[in-house]
Amino acid sequence: MNQKVITVAGVVGGAIALFAGGQAYVSYAAAKEVDKAIDSVSEFVTVDYRKVNASLLGGGTHVKDIVVSPVGSGEQYTLDEVVVYDYDQTADDIPTHINMAVNGMALDLASMGENANSLKEFGYDEALSVDFATEYQYQEAEKEVRLKKFKVGAKDVGDLDVSVHLSNISLDPATMASMPFSMFGMVLNEAKITYDDDSLVTRMFDTAAAAKGVSVAELKKEAIASLEPDLASGEAGLTKELVAEMKDFINDPKGFSVSMSPTNPVPVSELMTTGGDADQIIRLLNVRFES
Repeated sequence: MNQKVITVAGVVGGAIALFAGGQAYVSYAAAKEVDKAIDSVSEFVTVDYRKVNASLLGGGTHVKDIVVSPVGSGEQYTLDEVVVYDYDQTADDIPTHINMAVNGMALDLASMGENANSLKEFGYDEALSVDFATEYQYQEAEKEVRLKKFKVGAKDVGDLDVSVHLSNISLDPATMASMPFSMFGMVLNEAKITYDDDSLVTRMFDTAAAAKGVSVAELKKEAIASLEPDLASGEAGLTKELVAEMKDFINDPKGFSVSMSPTNPVPVSELMTTGGDADQIIRLLNVRFES
């Protein structure tokens, strides 16, 4: 064999061995950290897992085949994996950055009691596989929280994602202990809710139409017609643009987004003075609905 080929093969083989060894080490170190985290919550839950994989290339720490049991409940929840992409905290153990996902959480409808009745009516089986992902950043000096993503979804149901930018908020132990009163000074800068449907809304229309003995088209026509009186009266903060978007969603329910982008940041205390009046809230937060 050519000497250069042998040399190159040796270098490649050495690099692979080095990478494999490094990969094994970071996985071992990550497992120790996972065990430490599990031990810190052992008073509330017991957690078992099969293995931990950590990537040298920035793919995050993957904890596989997990069983979570709340202490004293007799219940068990299984998860395919938890992936922690990034995590950081202050010296006081206040989380400042979290980027993680939970994949394949088995949700048994039988354990949901009466809450599962509607889902069963919509044609869902005995279990759902739920995925969850979140990313948030807490800037301690600026007293700001940016929830960049809070997404939960399930196959054949849909995905709901929420993002929020809050200011004048502190997560120190004293403030957390005085919840919910400490929230009154919190300020909402902007927020957005996005929903992508994966048959849930379609199933809801089908079920409601069958219950009323009408076609889905007739039910949608009736739902759209019910918006007109409120639009004419100006109730609930409805505008022509908002009603048009709502009609589009009813006719073709693929998804929607609700954005809140007030001209000036709104303190939570000011929202409370509205008394829950939908019209005031819509105008104050500059709410926009898009299908």
